[in-house]
Amino acid sequence: MSNLTAWINDTLYPALFDVIPSAFPEHSFQEFSGGWRSKTYLSGDPHSRIDKTVITKQAPGLILEQGGPVKSLIDYIKDRDQVEFIEAVKTLAGVAGLTVPNSPGYDPKAYRKQAEKASLLEACQSYFTSCLEKDKGAETTRAYLEERGYSKELYLAMDLGYIPSQDKLYTYLKEKGYTGIDSLAFGNKTKIGESHSLTIPYRSGGSIKGFKFRTISQDKDKYLNSKGLDKGSLFNLSPLKGDKDLLIVEGELDCLHATALGFQNVVALAGSSLSPGAVQDALKRGAKSFTLCFDRETDPQKAEDTAQKVNRAIEVILAEGVNRVYTVTLPALGDKTDPDSLLKEQGKEALQEAIDQAETFYIYQLREIIRPYRSLQEERELTDKEIDNLLEEVEARASSLSDPTDRDRYKKLFSEASFTKGLGITEASLSLTIERLTTTRRKENQARELNKTLVKAKSLMDKGETGQAIALLETQAKEIKTLTATGLLPPPLSYDSLLEDIANLPEAKRTGYPSLDEFTGFTPGAITLIAGRPSHGKTSFMLNLLLNMADLYPEETFYFFTYEEPIKNLSVKLLNTLTGETFSQYFKTVKDLARPTNYEFIKAYIRAGGSDIEAIEKGHKRLRDLIEQGRIKLIDRNYSVEELDSLLRLQSKQENIGAVFIDYIQRMRTARRTQDKRTEIAHISDQILQTAKETGLPIILGAQLNRSTEGEPRLENLKEAGNLEEDANTVLSVYNEDREALEPTGNRGVELEIKALKNREGEPNQKTTLIFDRWTGAIKEQAINSGIKFTK
Repeated sequence: MSNLTAWINDTLYPALFDVIPSAFPEHSFQEFSGGWRSKTYLSGDPHSRIDKTVITKQAPGLILEQGGPVKSLIDYIKDRDQVEFIEAVKTLAGVAGLTVPNSPGYDPKAYRKQAEKASLLEACQSYFTSCLEKDKGAETTRAYLEERGYSKELYLAMDLGYIPSQDKLYTYLKEKGYTGIDSLAFGNKTKIGESHSLTIPYRSGGSIKGFKFRTISQDKDKYLNSKGLDKGSLFNLSPLKGDKDLLIVEGELDCLHATALGFQNVVALAGSSLSPGAVQDALKRGAKSFTLCFDRETDPQKAEDTAQKVNRAIEVILAEGVNRVYTVTLPALGDKTDPDSLLKEQGKEALQEAIDQAETFYIYQLREIIRPYRSLQEERELTDKEIDNLLEEVEARASSLSDPTDRDRYKKLFSEASFTKGLGITEASLSLTIERLTTTRRKENQARELNKTLVKAKSLMDKGETGQAIALLETQAKEIKTLTATGLLPPPLSYDSLLEDIANLPEAKRTGYPSLDEFTGFTPGAITLIAGRPSHGKTSFMLNLLLNMADLYPEETFYFFTYEEPIKNLSVKLLNTLTGETFSQYFKTVKDLARPTNYEFIKAYIRAGGSDIEAIEKGHKRLRDLIEQGRIKLIDRNYSVEELDSLLRLQSKQENIGAVFIDYIQRMRTARRTQDKRTEIAHISDQILQTAKETGLPIILGAQLNRSTEGEPRLENLKEAGNLEEDANTVLSVYNEDREALEPTGNRGVELEIKALKNREGEPNQKTTLIFDRWTGAIKEQAINSGIKFTK
């Protein structure tokens, strides 16, 4: 095919299709679902039939008079305007707003041959459809189609036809004045037009490539193809440009049935499998995504064959640089379900519903990977080797996904599957392995390309062309270095998706202190740092926040990880705070009281089995409810930050977690080897930040300020604690001035200053003063009658 011929077929005719009435005003074309139709003969004379002359979506380069001649649009203009070929092309290009290529490379003889063949095949199709509708010999075929559920209107809309015999066809074509009839050569005269008389035009890219002939008997050869049928392109592929989501089915009848009922861009496989050439041709014609709608089989072997066919098709499409690939699972209707049978039995709504529920390709592949292992698990527990094999398949598929978003969704789906939960596999561990494999894959590609370059360079050196070898290495080195960056860039940002994400952002959590809530809160997906010097009330403040938030958010769970005190000590502190009273009047009655404090008294009360102090019993009930109902969870295990990350990722999917408290960071550990404490804390802080961001949890992290500093806390007091300041969204300092005094007052209630040293979502350096009851550990707002103390 010459350059000009290709331009006409691939550019001119598709562009012209939208402006047909302007190109052919003499026909007063009206648009309909199949293209354009006119109540005129090809000559322009009027006719009563509304579709006497048509230009269809299936063949936009041809103008067809029903029961009459078929011409290419260019030949029609040549005859109408009495001009030469190139002038006709320019006329149509002008209407379409196009410019004819400067160097067309036009071969008149080749173009004429191609145009005549296209017209001849369209004439055959017109004859076949007319015979199916009117020929007496087609009665059995019409009855067969109606038994299969095709009405007359439907089978004609599907472009099905009937060939009474090859001889009758040739006679018809000769009478109509067509030449080149011998080139048809359908072949097998004893069957085509005899036992195989139902015709299906094999259209692709705007032209008929040939025909398929079907028998309605029990012949073992159900279909025969016309001789030399070119099946290099997808069946029924539209030549019209524009973004297309192609729905690929297996059979031609499936395709034609769906198309006749109004489904857009339905195509069928060109053979038993999808070829790279067919995908490339589809992309050239505007395909942007591919949806595979293959048959559903109940027979295990046939189902396995279909699964392999789907996977092969997915890999072929991905290899052409397309990752928008989807799969449709048809509902079960017996031994086999295909689109054709679904349309007959349940109608177009059922097929549309199945298409609407199409899944992205890696979900299908993940299910296919899991399927045999799930079957084994139903019979017995999987062996370690089988689990390893499963993971290897899952990880290999994930590491081949070029889009980071696809990899994240894939990992999430696998880790959340009920089948997976019993295997001890976490999303965190899976992520690490997949990222390692992805990096390895990129490095392997880099190594292969480097080796190819070295071989070429050595070949040049062997020829004495050292300069060229050096130039090759310099040029290729830059290209090879970019290979490890493949897939790192995230997909383009959609502003509408961004707005949707913003609309779904949760509000910051309240602290339970109105004066503090005026200028800060706990942001989901971020770290809030509670920083203070030893014995200034940092831990007490965090415990009070825990109790406040448990009251404020009764539907949520709150975690408190302590790296400093055991749970039993922490629980006594919580109980003391919940009682809110001093028990000094009882101190002299308790013989084994170590020190005269509420804390020691409550421990002695519990050891003695006490039950008669109402305030303590109320505290017991409240704390029991919080713990036994899972409202607060106190944990004193010495998790590494990596273990804590895995735990929180898992629990955030299983529970409605309101916030996580960690007391405190300098006591945490990491499984990673670091050169010093500062580097270690920096790594821990970064890991906690990633955990917060990826789980969406607000994490309230305790940090101890430098003991040697004096006066009110400042941000620079955190500098020795790694990257805490940089990683934190908010830094709240806790300062007990009485604790700093040379002669503390000894008062039960002292002022506790809470100040926002850093506040990404508000103004920094705002502060409030709370009252810290040193007997009970309760921290409250200042007395109402004195007003809330709130200053900058």
